[in-house]
Amino acid sequence: MPSSTQQRHSIPKAYAATLLLGVAMSPFIINLQGSLSSFYPSSSFFLRRSLSFNDIEKYSTLQDVNDIDPSIESRAKAEASDDKCSNMFLYLPDAQHFSEHGHGSQINTYIVSVLIGTYLNRKVLLVEPPNDMSTYAGASQFGCPVDAFEEIHMKSPASSSNSWQIKENFPGGLSRLIDHPTWLSGGCPIPCADTYSYDDWVKIATAPTAMSTPISCKESNGRTVNVIATGGGEMRKYFRSKARSNHFIANERWGTKLGATLTEARIFSTLSNNAMFDYAVGLMIKAGFLRLQPWIARDVEMFIKSFDLFQKIGTKNQVYDSIHVRRGDKLIMEARDEVVKYWISQGHSDEENLPTNYIPFAHYLSQFRKEECLVNQLGEVIRIPRVVYVATDDPVVVKEEIANLPNRIDDRTVLWNDCHELSFYFNPTDESAFHLNGDGETGFSDGTEDTCFNRYHRNIASIADMVILAKSRTFVGEFNSNWGRLMRTMRVRLDLPTLQDDGGNSYVGKKAGGVLPKYSKTLDMRIAWGPRTPRLPGQ
Repeated sequence: MPSSTQQRHSIPKAYAATLLLGVAMSPFIINLQGSLSSFYPSSSFFLRRSLSFNDIEKYSTLQDVNDIDPSIESRAKAEASDDKCSNMFLYLPDAQHFSEHGHGSQINTYIVSVLIGTYLNRKVLLVEPPNDMSTYAGASQFGCPVDAFEEIHMKSPASSSNSWQIKENFPGGLSRLIDHPTWLSGGCPIPCADTYSYDDWVKIATAPTAMSTPISCKESNGRTVNVIATGGGEMRKYFRSKARSNHFIANERWGTKLGATLTEARIFSTLSNNAMFDYAVGLMIKAGFLRLQPWIARDVEMFIKSFDLFQKIGTKNQVYDSIHVRRGDKLIMEARDEVVKYWISQGHSDEENLPTNYIPFAHYLSQFRKEECLVNQLGEVIRIPRVVYVATDDPVVVKEEIANLPNRIDDRTVLWNDCHELSFYFNPTDESAFHLNGDGETGFSDGTEDTCFNRYHRNIASIADMVILAKSRTFVGEFNSNWGRLMRTMRVRLDLPTLQDDGGNSYVGKKAGGVLPKYSKTLDMRIAWGPRTPRLPGQ
């Protein structure tokens, strides 16, 4: 029986060039705290054109920058005060081994922390292990950008990677990836730093009663702080339990904590169940909750600009579609039932002798439907050109599947369902390790030694995929994977209809007859196989 397999290869030339450029640029980018425009010498036309501030801003999020209201974060920074730091929600991403998960799982769990922390009317902080306590080389599961190291290494490189010194206050853990916003943290410091160490918070966060038993501690100035500290496991259990029993009640206060205006908060308070959570996510998207650190945005930008996809659409800002194909270790358990179900529907009843152990790529293409075809006045079918980006952990096999598709127009283009001209583009990396932690969730199966540099390479390659998928016009995927579920969350938007009363005055509210409009929408997302109903955000 054919199976989904991969071969290990070296770093692709396109990405290698990007990495060399990063090293060459290190004297400029190492002082990242300064003005972004000071990274690049004014005489460097290419760098000024390719790595402008506006471009870095574009690659800092998984949504269009026009979807974000920057005044929410600006106002939060202006209003930040220690006096507002009396009720805290601490999420420890490294506790309970969630740092060992992939990008999708870690970001989904971060989303849960935002929802719960704001629901409980608390400032939300990320608490990472000190650099010298991290279990990861370079102090983060997301690897080491050149910015992380002391400047001495940029002038006189150390003899081995083990002796390279990470900057003392350079963000580690999940904070190496995510720039946690002030509108969530309130600009608050980690509470009671004089009396509670990181180990103390870990003990509290991993206790079975972490979510139900807040603790109180005193700051050095005598101020008492009420704190809930939790790891990913206890927090997710709490979220599922409360959601199943409908204990989450929308109210204006929660909406305001998520960045809502007064009108938006009032609408939010009328919602429940899935509509409530979609609206909450829409508020989070509008506030720009998921922001990548500037070094991540910079390196993702450089990487994406090395893609043939970017050469096709980048300068024109052309729309494109995307497909996510997750195979790998998901085929062993999580996806197995769906694979069997698919092949049974195709007439193969022997579960032990299926044509493949995965759902064919052609089945994903069925989402580009014949019903979408139009005809002109002469009755001729009008072709619809589609640039399609394919993100997958199985590129060798998927490319072979594409090569065997019928109705080929050229090496990368096929005609599908009479009218869809699908031109396929891939991430240029040809490594076999597409998971953050190696070639699977538990690391390299052959015992390959990992480094913080290699981990950072995989991090950037994965985040580049994520950025492209999230911003596509149409996304084709499934809810079996954390990535598919995350893409659904990141494609939710507020959709507040402007209505008019009899006097012509505009307002947001119920339509005639008391019918409630939909207050959120999801950008075009098509499910190739498996459950069609989305889970709650972060799940």
